[in-house]
Amino acid sequence: MPPALVDDLRARGFVPPDYEGGGLLAVPATVLDAFGVRTPDDPPPLRDLDPALLDGVRQIIVVVADGLGWWQLEALCANGAMPFVARLVARARQRDHAQLIEATSVFPSTTAAALTTLHTARTPQEHGNIAYFCWVPEFRQVTQMLRWGRAQDRRGSYFDDASRDPRRYVRVPSIHGRLRERGVVTYVVEPEMFRNEAMTRMHSSEATYLGYILPSTLGVRVRELLEDRPHGGAPAYVYAYWSGVDATSHMYGPMSREAAEEAAVLDLNLRRALGDRAPGDTLVILTADHGHATTDPDKLIDLVDDRELAPLLRNPMAGEPRLAFIHTDHAALARDQLEERWPGAFTFFARDDAIDAGLFGRGDATAARERVGDLCAMLDRDRGAAIVRVGGELVRHRGSHGGMTAEEMRIPILAFRA
Repeated sequence: MPPALVDDLRARGFVPPDYEGGGLLAVPATVLDAFGVRTPDDPPPLRDLDPALLDGVRQIIVVVADGLGWWQLEALCANGAMPFVARLVARARQRDHAQLIEATSVFPSTTAAALTTLHTARTPQEHGNIAYFCWVPEFRQVTQMLRWGRAQDRRGSYFDDASRDPRRYVRVPSIHGRLRERGVVTYVVEPEMFRNEAMTRMHSSEATYLGYILPSTLGVRVRELLEDRPHGGAPAYVYAYWSGVDATSHMYGPMSREAAEEAAVLDLNLRRALGDRAPGDTLVILTADHGHATTDPDKLIDLVDDRELAPLLRNPMAGEPRLAFIHTDHAALARDQLEERWPGAFTFFARDDAIDAGLFGRGDATAARERVGDLCAMLDRDRGAAIVRVGGELVRHRGSHGGMTAEEMRIPILAFRA
């Protein structure tokens, strides 16, 4: 990364992404590497992972706890909400077939970007699912990038029209297809409602989909795969996703009782699926796509109804509640207007500077230049911004992400044998 922008961000207390073996990108790279599928074009695997944890591995299970950042995991283990995970952390400290690594999310620190990275082993710049809301020129609309539908709508996808094939819009291949080609059986364990979502159809269609109606079934599905081994003697990769910590953190705050209760349910689920198993030929990696910053909904910055900013926009606002993408031909005017109205609230940087600094990743920057605004306005502390009205309403969260604070960027990678 060119030092100027990155050094400036670090000096302000921000945590830039690590795409060189110390971040979320290295998790799928490690999966590819463990099964002998990684090529020189792939990113490096986890640089600090103990090689002994990979010895003799035949199965890898990656459990993604959406929104369970490093600081939340520490607090939830300390306050007793996650006793099983706390015991795993203690094992990691003793190097007892376990290891805890502090890593970074991708940037922006958001689900759409991070989960696509996990499914492809590619950076947001390469795969193009850069933020939750992106201006997508092919549809001339701000698009919600998980379901690929109009941002202002709560439901619906462009691909509900059967004549539109979501695979036409895929920029990079999935790791599931690559693993399958080399004899590794892959599974995706996710809510049943996601089975036909755009994200699934675009980036994990080659995997066997095991859906669940209630979150408590996630552990049942994982345990069945461990015990029954429907893939026989073939090596296997399992991706399992838990959404509740993120949802409760958004609604009630990352340190709320509600978020702690949801984390406790996840902990029980993991214990029942994995807790009575001696170290064997399975590597389990518990991680998160991002963390959460505590935000005050009463301090929401409404950019949607900003009448002075609107005439400066070339396309509608997009991005994240903590990272606004401002598509404008008048970046200096837009910056001055926002700074005058909300002095000191935003950290500004140009899209092209962010690309040059490698903040969005590596490789072809075509999607980033199309989908990221000319000016990026990033928030920290307890502030969030409204950038889109969803269902006619402004979104007011008590927990937010997408920015670059330590709370949003630092994630755990807890690896252990089972």
